[in-house]
Amino acid sequence: MGALLALTSAVCYGIVDFAGGMLPRRTHFAAVTLIGQVGGLLLATTAALLLSAGDVSLTDLA
Repeated sequence: MGALLALTSAVCYGIVDFAGGMLPRRTHFAAVTLIGQVGGLLLATTAALLLSAGDVSLTDLA
C-alpha cells in the first residue's frame, strides 16, 4: 500500500509541477495558486477520511 501511495504522490507531483509552469502563461498566477491549494486540500481531506490510520498518538501529530 505504501508503494502505491508513493507512486500516486509522484505522479500527482509531476502533473502539478508541469501544470504550474504552463497555466500562469494563460491566467493570473494567483488564481493558479489558489486553485492548486484548494485542490490539494480537498484531495488530502478525502484521502484522510477514506484511508484508515489506525491509532494516532500525540507524538504522531507533533
